Amino acid sequence: RVVSTQSTGVNLNKTTGLPPTIPHYAAEKIESDSIWKDRPEVTVDYDQLVTLFTKKKIETRRSVEAEKPTAMKFIRVLEGNRSREVGIAMAKLPAARHIKQAIMNMDPSHITRESISSLVKLVSSDEERNQIIEAKSANPDIPLGKEEDFVHTLSNIPNIRSRLNIWAFMIDFDAMEDEVADYLMDLKECCKELRSCKTLHLIISYLLEIGNFLRQESCDGFDLSFLSKVADIKDTVKKQTLVHHIACLMHENHPSQGDLHREIGHTHRIGRIQFDEVSSTIGRMDELCDRSWEDLRIISKHTSSTNEIMQKQLTFLRSVAERITILKLIFKRVSNRYYNLLIYFGIDPVKRFTPPDEFCRTISEFALEYRTAIEAVILEQTKKKKMKERRKTRGIKITDLKNMVSGKHAGRPDKSESAGQTSESKSKKLLAKTKSSKFGQYF
Repeated sequence: RVVSTQSTGVNLNKTTGLPPTIPHYAAEKIESDSIWKDRPEVTVDYDQLVTLFTKKKIETRRSVEAEKPTAMKFIRVLEGNRSREVGIAMAKLPAARHIKQAIMNMDPSHITRESISSLVKLVSSDEERNQIIEAKSANPDIPLGKEEDFVHTLSNIPNIRSRLNIWAFMIDFDAMEDEVADYLMDLKECCKELRSCKTLHLIISYLLEIGNFLRQESCDGFDLSFLSKVADIKDTVKKQTLVHHIACLMHENHPSQGDLHREIGHTHRIGRIQFDEVSSTIGRMDELCDRSWEDLRIISKHTSSTNEIMQKQLTFLRSVAERITILKLIFKRVSNRYYNLLIYFGIDPVKRFTPPDEFCRTISEFALEYRTAIEAVILEQTKKKKMKERRKTRGIKITDLKNMVSGKHAGRPDKSESAGQTSESKSKKLLAKTKSSKFGQYF
């Protein structure tokens, strides 16, 4: 409705609760010629003003909180540490709905080798699985927690632990086989190079001769473990090590011999790998193969023999069994070569067996000491040679040196002629100086 401002006398602040936003003046203060007497007449829709400016009640917090939905409950069975472990692993694994099919088909695009190790740890025990089933049956309307649901999904995969073990062995076997094969190849080549290394044989001969002379004895050989102590023996005059003197003898009498450190590359690699670890790796491969055969028998009870994955696993295990047998045979033959090498150097492998890593490490460390010593000897000899060349030209002028160099091509003059030329040139220079001085008038 539209009502004139002059036709209504209702106090809107009291009736509608509108805020008193406009100040009012008392009637005695308004003059007759003011704007308030001569203002134009206007119309206002008071219903609209009431709708726009009526104060609204503010809802209390209690009413808002009362309207919030209650938190959804979940079934929790796993302990704190176990639940935390499952939650961390779930963040790196694919969704539970994809895991079952990936494990059944051994799909590497969804599950990596690290994921297989994580899944093996997450497989629930029988007790844990029964607890989840009982809690779910007791509360059918309440869903399982995220971690409990993931563990329950894994437990429903048939023979999951056996499948994961075979899959992990199929991935790891090639790397394990290459590791053992590389070691055996290096050990075989190490036996060859130590037998044929002339530099090592000469060094051993020098050590034996020096040792027999110093001890005033006549021994046929010595234990090669002595090589680790050669760097600690020094002479009493120049305080140089025995390795330095051996390097001097080798450089003086056998300059054509190469660098010992470079000639025994396979020996360095054998010295860095423990022999016991390689032996245990072969035993572990054999043990994993036997366990995989047992896991395959368990899987075959719930899987058809015509299954493609089943046939793939069977073919792999047959091939692995044959390769492990060959690897054991090669290991035995290479070990016999090493035993013969010990006998070649005068060590009885029956009475005192020295592992290949310890034996080769001793020779490798000595080779490094010898390399440092021979480089120092060569550097010292080079410096002496340069000093000898400098002594030949010391005291000779540059012009005379040029004449000497040119004389190599045009025939060198006799020493008497060069001496005469030198004395003649000196006398000419002396005469020129005296003439230019104040005593030149007397000449």
